[in-house]
Amino acid sequence: MTFHSVFLLAGLAMIAGTLISLRRAHIRAEYSVSWLAVGAILSGLALFPRLTDRLSGSLGLDPLSYLLVVGGGLISVLIFEISRVVSQLRDENVLLAQRVAILEFRIRQRTEERHDIPNT
Repeated sequence: MTFHSVFLLAGLAMIAGTLISLRRAHIRAEYSVSWLAVGAILSGLALFPRLTDRLSGSLGLDPLSYLLVVGGGLISVLIFEISRVVSQLRDENVLLAQRVAILEFRIRQRTEERHDIPNT
């Protein structure tokens, strides 16, 4: 089995896994696009070995090293995107917790005010 076959299988597995997760609603559509793009790029480079050979030759790399560098770069971009999304969700979670705390405080204040009013 050549390294082109391995990268083709990896790309197709990534595409299939993403589509299955998307169908089962384990992943949102806006996040699946980047995974599908990575799978398509890896599969495309593996399907066209001459293109891979040309690109690797222009950079002075062995084709296997080139595919590893490209794959590593794509995975790094995905990890960065995931980190960005997690950070954004954490910030939103903090804001929501603060809003809930403020609402709970206001509700407690109102209920205390109602109980302190003497009946006439």
